[in-house]
Amino acid sequence: MVEKVPTGIPGLDKVIGGGIPKNNVILLAGGPGAGKTIMGCQFIYSGATKYGEKGIYVSIAETAESLKEEVKALGMNFDALEKNNMVKIMDLVAAPKHKLEESLATILQNVETFKAKRLVIDSFTAMSTATSDTIEVRVIAHLLQRFLLKMDCTTVLITEIPWGRTGIGAGVEEFISDGVILIEPLMERHELKRRLLVLKMRGSKPSKRYHEVRITDRGAEVLVIP
Repeated sequence: MVEKVPTGIPGLDKVIGGGIPKNNVILLAGGPGAGKTIMGCQFIYSGATKYGEKGIYVSIAETAESLKEEVKALGMNFDALEKNNMVKIMDLVAAPKHKLEESLATILQNVETFKAKRLVIDSFTAMSTATSDTIEVRVIAHLLQRFLLKMDCTTVLITEIPWGRTGIGAGVEEFISDGVILIEPLMERHELKRRLLVLKMRGSKPSKRYHEVRITDRGAEVLVIP
C-alpha cells in the first residue's frame, strides 16, 4: 500500500486520494491569484505543526520577509518554526537567473543537511526561465526528482500559467512529475471563482471532477461535494 503524506489543506487530501504519495514530486499549476503560494505554505506549515516533519520553502518570486508577512495574516507564523529549526525559508529572489544548476544544487544541499521531509519551490517557472532550452529543463527536472526520491522528501513545484495560455510551465514539467494539480479561474454569475482539477496522481485514485477552491482568513480550502 502506498504511504500518503497529508497536505494539511482542508478538502485537498480527499480530492487527491488520501494525500500525496510519499516522496513524489507534484506540480501545482495555476494563474495569478490562484492561491498556489498559500497552498504551498500550508503544506510546509502543516507538516511542521501537525506531523512533526521538517520543511523547506524556496521563495523565488518574492522575498522571504514578504512571504512570511503575507501568510502571517492567515495564522501561519513561520518565524516561530524557523526558531525551532522545523522550517527553513530559502530566499533565492536575488540569485543569478543564469545559474539554474547552482540554484538547484543549493536547494538539494539544504534538503539533505536540514533533513527536510517536505519541499516547496515557488516557483519552478521562475527558476526555469534561466534557460530557454526545454531539453535542459527536462534534464534538470528529472535530476531533481531522482535526488529528492533518495532524500525521502515529498515535493510541490509551483508553476505559473499566464492568462490566456493553456500549457503548463516550460511544457515538460507535467510529463516528469508524479502528479499535476491545476487551479483555474472561473466566472460564475459575474463572480470570479477558482476551481481545482487533479490531472494525474500516480499511486492514487483522485477525484475526476472539478472542485471549488476558496481563500479564507485561515488559508485555502477545497470544497468536496459528495
